[in-house]
Amino acid sequence: MATTRSPKQRRRLAIGASVLAAAVVAAGAYWGYVPIWPGIGGVARSPGVAAASRTASVELNRRLSEMSGALPGSPKSLGDAALDRCLREHREFGSDSALPVFCQRQMALYVTFDGGLQDVARKWDEALTAKGWQGSLAPLPPGSGYTAERYDYVDPVTDDYLVITMISDQQSLPLLSNEQYFEGAAQHRREYRPFGDRQAAESALSGRHHVAEISLIRTYFSEGPRPRPPY
Repeated sequence: MATTRSPKQRRRLAIGASVLAAAVVAAGAYWGYVPIWPGIGGVARSPGVAAASRTASVELNRRLSEMSGALPGSPKSLGDAALDRCLREHREFGSDSALPVFCQRQMALYVTFDGGLQDVARKWDEALTAKGWQGSLAPLPPGSGYTAERYDYVDPVTDDYLVITMISDQQSLPLLSNEQYFEGAAQHRREYRPFGDRQAAESALSGRHHVAEISLIRTYFSEGPRPRPPY
């Protein structure tokens, strides 16, 4: 059954509702619940980011193709992968200004090769150093027990970041992941295409060949200071 209220009661209810709504908006703005700042997805879908991503894709594809073709030992291709995402680190406090968004494109080639793992790693390192890449042996996950070699490189001209991971057994396959991890950052994936032929990698390893991931990363857009590798 409906309840009939006097005009005075209706005015009081309207005022109370307005005050409550204002309080909710104020609290939401303080704690970050109200989207005062442009969302990371909005930045990721913007025309400027899309154009910059297309340019980065063409250039990274070209660099990876040239690089793999110049590596000693003529490694054979098994497939590729791509990851394009925008990231924003979390604010320390809800009242802080939104941190700038940056976007990265990461492309990877998967190849098989023969020879001693460390010997091939040394030859590849020499070839990359001769091309101007600056890098060194990179640590593997502590206590992992993987049989692998990992190197990371930086191009001082473009700030492109190159990570090469070489494995020689199937137990080390988890190392072939083309996604860099940024602790405490929110992300919006614009594109994700994982390596689709894991069976080819397993077959190569079973045949006593080695497998490598050659992963090239570029930060192609940033609202603030551009993050610089190594990441």
